[in-house]
Amino acid sequence: MAAAARSTDVPRQLELRFDEAPTWDAATLESALARESGRLVRLTLTDNRSVLLSYRRTRDAVWLRLHRMFLFAPSHVVLAVARTLRRGRRQGADSEVRRFMNANLHRVRTPPRRLPALVTSGRVHDLGSIYARLNASFFDGRLGVPLTWGRGSGRARRGGLTFGSYDPVLRLIRIHPVLDRAEVPLYFLESVVYHEMLHHHLGGVPDSAGRTVYHSRAFRAAERRYPQHQQALEWEKRNLPYLLRASQALERRSRADARARRSA
Repeated sequence: MAAAARSTDVPRQLELRFDEAPTWDAATLESALARESGRLVRLTLTDNRSVLLSYRRTRDAVWLRLHRMFLFAPSHVVLAVARTLRRGRRQGADSEVRRFMNANLHRVRTPPRRLPALVTSGRVHDLGSIYARLNASFFDGRLGVPLTWGRGSGRARRGGLTFGSYDPVLRLIRIHPVLDRAEVPLYFLESVVYHEMLHHHLGGVPDSAGRTVYHSRAFRAAERRYPQHQQALEWEKRNLPYLLRASQALERRSRADARARRSA
């Protein structure tokens, strides 16, 4: 993720619109879905952050759960949901529905959030230059997403570490600072940054149950375009114990610094 993104690509604050009126209420949306799908629809609106659309079919009705974002859906998206209900679970969500959900993720978490201070220059590696290089090589320079070194408290996951993350609400990439060290080869850090750039570029794809899948087949195919992808996976496997220890040391240092600031 080479050179830093152009300043015009890095908003100082996320600007979202929350003042527009919804297109539907629960009753009219349920009625429209029933009419267009030709099935009796029992609609439940939810605030679930991970499952935005799910349904089950019984002999008498379709029991549909939709995130409240669908109250803002245009008519063509409601028609697409109805097509999904007609086709059945195995076919998955319509592509128009997927695009609508990806474009409305800001409605999943309503409080507007500010971007943190963006720090791309590390002690060893410069995220800005990495971003610019990857953007030019794989995205024709068109990608515009801010990135920063994280705080040093990455989530543990099944004996591993979350080296990078993409926040779809802030549209922000964070990279774990444990990778800012001379022992970490540039190609491994690049593979992590490229992975998160793909999340921004491709978004999520709902599966047949309405769960959002981020590591889809298309994502994995794009990920393999990075020339040293396999080499990066092998390096991670060999060096994960070392990175875990280094991450734990970073967290201890961060907690000690926080205690020192509080007592000062």
